[in-house]
Amino acid sequence: MASVRRALVLSMAERYLLIALGLASNILLARLLTPEEIGLYSVSIALIGIAQVLREFGIGNFLIQVKTLTDDHIRTAFGFSLAIGITLFLAIFLVAPFAGTFYNDERVVETIRISALNFLVLPFCSISLSLLRRDMKFKKLVAVTLIATTLGTASTISLAYMGYGANSMAIGALVTNIATGVGTWFVRGDFRLMLPSFIAWKELLSFGARTSAANVITTISMDINDLAIGRILGFAPVAMISRAQGLMNLFHRDLMTAVRNVLYPAFSRAHREGADLEAQHVFTVASITVLAWPFYAFAALHSLELLRLLFGPQWDAAATLVPWFCLAGAVASTYNMVIPLLTARGRIDLATRIDLVTQPIRAVLLVSAVLIFENMLAFAITFALIFIASGPYIYLIKGKCQPTDFRALLIVLRSSLIVTLACMALPTAILFLTPTKALIGDFPTLFLSALICATSWLFATIWTNHPIAKDPLFIKLLSTLKLRAIR
Repeated sequence: MASVRRALVLSMAERYLLIALGLASNILLARLLTPEEIGLYSVSIALIGIAQVLREFGIGNFLIQVKTLTDDHIRTAFGFSLAIGITLFLAIFLVAPFAGTFYNDERVVETIRISALNFLVLPFCSISLSLLRRDMKFKKLVAVTLIATTLGTASTISLAYMGYGANSMAIGALVTNIATGVGTWFVRGDFRLMLPSFIAWKELLSFGARTSAANVITTISMDINDLAIGRILGFAPVAMISRAQGLMNLFHRDLMTAVRNVLYPAFSRAHREGADLEAQHVFTVASITVLAWPFYAFAALHSLELLRLLFGPQWDAAATLVPWFCLAGAVASTYNMVIPLLTARGRIDLATRIDLVTQPIRAVLLVSAVLIFENMLAFAITFALIFIASGPYIYLIKGKCQPTDFRALLIVLRSSLIVTLACMALPTAILFLTPTKALIGDFPTLFLSALICATSWLFATIWTNHPIAKDPLFIKLLSTLKLRAIR
């Protein structure tokens, strides 16, 4: 368990640093690029999103979860990855002009073709990344990821400043992947040049086909939003929704990626060793919600101030959307580790079933909302309602593999709710007792509210005896803060 905690600390540190780099990049790009240019890039990425899922083909997860890893598995993974990458690059390069015709904008063609170059690069870095994660060598991963992201961010900002528009983001992503490939190959220390092979193709195909089926459905459901909005409302609304979701995704995507990167291999190891996975899952939900719920509540309360601070006043229209996306994120934090848990137990069929059922419904409802109401707010409200409705079904499927201890789960959720209410009470009172005009763009009030919220969270967590307060990492953090206060 100690090794898992160390890995989680490293992974979280990596994500925090990446978030800081990402925020710095977004703050600059929001001022260097127009909403239309950012929306154009989002649509371009959405158009090749399905191809990206097919390229992955569950290869990384296969290497992590296979019980006895051999050179044949690694060579086969490389062979599949290389063959799929080359095929997809050629296909996307040839069909890109049709996208330009559909959106009546030739800029999309060039951006898509630049992004497609990643399919030639990723086979040379995805294998090493997966092997490092399997071995839980997160210290090396942190170094490589930070260097690669810094190079990619610097490239993006430089090109945006020189007027490359949406293409600056596409080239920056390509630079990041090239640097990641070189870095992961170097830090692994295994400099053997393994030739691609298909010896273990049956094992990989069985796992990858089921994983890809779910991921394709998920990607279609997510990307079709940008495609439909871009076609119906234009590129600028795509960017507005992206910025609003960006506040939600600081936790839902960015921080949770760090958690999943550690807990998926940790769940897999615990399952192999016969440990109590349900107890680990309940503690994980407790730890996630006690952090996620205050974060989402604060972001919803101060959405306008946060958007102006990060991106400038040209993104004010996104502020009304943020609370709905935050509600969706808060609900998702109660069940977003179910699929990694099922996959770790070898029940990829159940994990796949969740996506195959929920994601098509999600896609249909979101596109319908855009078509019927033709505005961004309808999209955001529908988005939140879908996340709320998905929870019971996800836990129903989980119960087929691992019964949920709902009593223990509800106890920790109640504790997380009390902590959230305690740390948000005073910031909410300040907001409602202060004239609205005084709060618009009032950054000192924002920072004061953040300080109050953080301090209240610490005391409330201890006062409620929340499960996270018993964790050695929290105790160590508290001891460090006490020592600094004494000094």
